[in-house]
Amino acid sequence: MDVALTFDDGYKKHLDVARHLAKRGIKATFFVIAGLKEYMGKELLSPAEIKEIASLGHEIGSHTMTHIDMTKAPEDVIVRELVESKKYLTELVGAEVTSFAYPYGPHSGLAAKLARQIYKIARTTYIGPAEGYNLLDEHGCVVAFNLRLSNLYELAKLRALDRLVLFTHSPSTIKLGLILTPLRLLGVKFLTISELSWS
Repeated sequence: MDVALTFDDGYKKHLDVARHLAKRGIKATFFVIAGLKEYMGKELLSPAEIKEIASLGHEIGSHTMTHIDMTKAPEDVIVRELVESKKYLTELVGAEVTSFAYPYGPHSGLAAKLARQIYKIARTTYIGPAEGYNLLDEHGCVVAFNLRLSNLYELAKLRALDRLVLFTHSPSTIKLGLILTPLRLLGVKFLTISELSWS
């Protein structure tokens, strides 16, 4: 099974997560809010820290400029957030940013259409039991399964899939180690979301 680990928002502690994973030969995708220094009272990664994460072999993806609600925002605001975050991050890391994650997860059909015109991969989220998980939604967006310590047992139900995308926000390296253990027991191969085959 190929697994993409994804982390949302770009919290400062994601640098420790990125280093922890890199030491273990694991690549992940970090979706960062490109235009804020703080979100939900927590400090976000600096430009230098985003560049370091990319230099460790991880993928940097966009999570908009300001973490807008894409179910309610007007089209011009959605386009601006998508385009400006891609441009900023692409210039920052020196490589094209091709993946995007919807803030909050939910999105409208319009937001999905716009995101898929600008990015190769648009990722949404799923919070629920493994039985209800699908890899793609009705708009063709990649769906990430919410991986928490409380639902690690759900991984066994998902092992029949050949590809799996997981997301979490800001685990400690201890919690991350607990999450990685069952994945390693399943014999997964860790890839960035862009490295997974979507054809």
